[in-house]
Amino acid sequence: MLNCLGRFAKKYFEAILAIITLIGVFYLIKTSKGAGALRREKAAADLAEEHATLPPRKWVYDPSRAFPAEHYQIPKHPDPAACSPKRNMYFLRTHQTGTSSVTNIFYRYGKEHDLSFVMYPLKLHLGYPGRINMLKLERMMPDTGYNILSQYTRHHQMDVLRIMNEGTIFTTLLRHPVDQFLSVFNNFGVKLEMRNLLPHHDPYEEFLRRPDKITMLSSEAIYHLLQNSMSFDLGLNTPHFKNTTAVDQFIEKIDREFHLVLILELLDESLVLFKRLMCWDLKQMVYVKLSINNEYGASISDDIRQKILDWNSIDFKLYDHFHKKMKKIISEQDEDFHKEVAKLKQLNVDFSKECYEKVFPVYNGNKIGHSLRESHKDNMTCKTLTTDDVTQTHVIGLKQFKDKLPPSDILMVRNHMQNLKKHNPAMLDWSDVYKVLHPDESPNKSEL
Repeated sequence: MLNCLGRFAKKYFEAILAIITLIGVFYLIKTSKGAGALRREKAAADLAEEHATLPPRKWVYDPSRAFPAEHYQIPKHPDPAACSPKRNMYFLRTHQTGTSSVTNIFYRYGKEHDLSFVMYPLKLHLGYPGRINMLKLERMMPDTGYNILSQYTRHHQMDVLRIMNEGTIFTTLLRHPVDQFLSVFNNFGVKLEMRNLLPHHDPYEEFLRRPDKITMLSSEAIYHLLQNSMSFDLGLNTPHFKNTTAVDQFIEKIDREFHLVLILELLDESLVLFKRLMCWDLKQMVYVKLSINNEYGASISDDIRQKILDWNSIDFKLYDHFHKKMKKIISEQDEDFHKEVAKLKQLNVDFSKECYEKVFPVYNGNKIGHSLRESHKDNMTCKTLTTDDVTQTHVIGLKQFKDKLPPSDILMVRNHMQNLKKHNPAMLDWSDVYKVLHPDESPNKSEL
């Protein structure tokens, strides 16, 4: 009897002890601060410090600093001797539209003319899909102001006007919605994220059978890219997708605010128009294809194509409007325009033949690698042309923020470049970056 009571008392004591332990652990979890909580507190503290120490910079319209209407218009009969190159530009990057090759042009031009870029240190995005952190950017703003904004962000006109120098040219790039949607679908891992699409013999058909449901189940990373993503990038909010009046007003607004909307299917023509608008040199428009914009549309049925257009009806309406406008602008140009387009096409062919020996297999989903010819292994233009946008952002960030970056960030950039170099030997390497950061030194082996 005593033994039974002893065993009961022991089990009762152990149960009480376990309950007390669980209560203690729960209390510790509720009161302790994990790494995420500490990061959020630090971010809140930093933001509070910015509000406390940085006086607000008010954007006020000043007629004396306004530019004439001709500044924002594409000349139909350009006279290079009568214009001066424009240095301030805003390129709204849309997703999966070929912007990597186009932004390479802007990165090269900015570095060549020592211009300043709007960016968070070493970041390709500016808070996408949220708003730009204006206080953070204003705190980092150079004395000469910002010249180029070409990182991923959503379009908000007043944000751009507030942060950029006066006379900034607004431009963006659109692609046919079917090809753009298929590119997003294949390059953002939609099939992998939506597991039920993997075993299906036609994942497009399965997705389009119930697109609303599948989109709602997607992660935040791809949610905004699965329907009318170009319109979303340009500022149209999802609740307005079914509001015809709001959509029409949105397209009119984009038409007013952007001075030139490039079209991927007319890229060479678009770039010549951009060159005329900015008064740049034609050689500065040369580009190399940095990714395979796979023609997925060639393998789909007419029924699937129509369903994609229906699902992305706003993007199609946006694209159709600016495609027609681009055709109209082209028809109004002088005879030299078509000669310039032909010359740009030939320059692209000549640069590729002169610089690169062969094209490497695709890496990172849809990226293209190149190898340099031995005669051009030290040619910086050939190297920069094939350098991806993430690495370009790192290189520019190292120069623009080199006194503010911790050694760990610099090491991260070096490792990133060395890893990509295996897939794309023609790109910039760490020694090229080191020469820019330390023009009076040469890197030793440990630094490489």
